[in-house]
This record gives sequence, C-alpha cells and structure tokens, in this order.
Amino acid sequence: MKRVTLVGVAILLAAFALSASACEFYFNYESIAAPIGTVGEIGIRVQKTHAKCTLSSMDEYIIDGEGIQILGETAWEDLGGDLYEKWVQVSLAEEGDGFLRISKDCTKEGYQEAVLSITALAPDEEALWTTAWAGEYPFDAADDVVSVLGEATVGEGTLGVDDQLISLPQGASLPEALPEALRVFYSDVDGSPTVLLLVGDGLFLRFDHLLG
Repeated sequence: MKRVTLVGVAILLAAFALSASACEFYFNYESIAAPIGTVGEIGIRVQKTHAKCTLSSMDEYIIDGEGIQILGETAWEDLGGDLYEKWVQVSLAEEGDGFLRISKDCTKEGYQEAVLSITALAPDEEALWTTAWAGEYPFDAADDVVSVLGEATVGEGTLGVDDQLISLPQGASLPEALPEALRVFYSDVDGSPTVLLLVGDGLFLRFDHLLG
C-alpha cells in the first residue's frame, strides 16, 4: 500500500501516543481535521502487556470507523517486545465529525477500545471534492471514466441516475440517505457500467478500491 500523508492534520506526534490500559493502543496522530475527500495513512500500534495473551491472532483486533472509508491496510508487523504496528489508508467520506477505532474483547480484560477523532471539513478550492463536483475524476484510471449528475434511485446492487442504471461493486455500502443531487463517476467493468465515486453535498464516497 502506498504511503501518503494526510493534509491538514491537527498535530502529528513525534512518537505514537494515546491512552493506555491492559492492552495499550497508540495512533500516530492526536486528532485529524482535513477537507472532505482527503486521503492519507494512519499508523496504529498495539502494546500487549500480558505475557500470555488470550487472543489467538492480531486479526482479532477490530479496526472500524465512522464518517471515513478504510481503503486498505498493511498486515500487522511484529516490532518485538510484544509491540505490533499496522498502517491504515483512509478517505474522509462524510463531512462532519467521525473517527477511526481499534478495539478488542478478551477473557482477561474484556472490551477495550481507542478512538482517533477525525473531522472532515468543508471542501476548499484545492480539495478532491471540488475537482470531482466540477465533473473531473480526481484519480488515475486505466479506463475511460464518465459522470452523470442527478437524483439517484437505489436498487438491488444498482444506482439509477438520469436514465442511467449503474452497478455498485460487490461489497459496496451506501449511507442511509443520499444527497438530493449526486454526481456519479463510473466506468465499464466486465461489460457493465460500474460506480467508481459518488460526490454530493457532504459526501465523497469511493468504490475504486473494491475493483481490484
């Protein structure tokens, strides 16, 4: 996964630091505030404090969020001394307050979590959202990408916009309510028009990472 830096972050810590308990969780940011559509990478470390951890795998640590999309992540790296590190690539998907969270539930200490506050700000002139809303696809693409603007109708695995029926990639999820006006970028995938990006008021939702 390509390493990138979040633009407009609040504070980048010199060392990983956040709250600690039985398992100590750390993020490399104290908090993040950047324009909607910003993409970047966040480091997470876990310091195990029990000599005999009851979790059989690092995969039992759950990473999720709200108001963001997790586009990709590295495998956990063992740094030695029961210290593990992972990098998570995120996109700020919904304007307003959100978070990235790591949590675990074990038989010794029960449920624990640490939360990194992430705020998606209104887009500025240089933001990816602004470029996309103007009708220009803001990412590199191997195939031709076109867009349509209008009110969207959600079907079973499809979006209908301005007489166009466009497929959603497998694994795609949508918010409960979509903006009234939505710009949909799509490309031909295996002979079917398939959604790559949705842009609307307070929304920047990517699907290109689901297409391999």
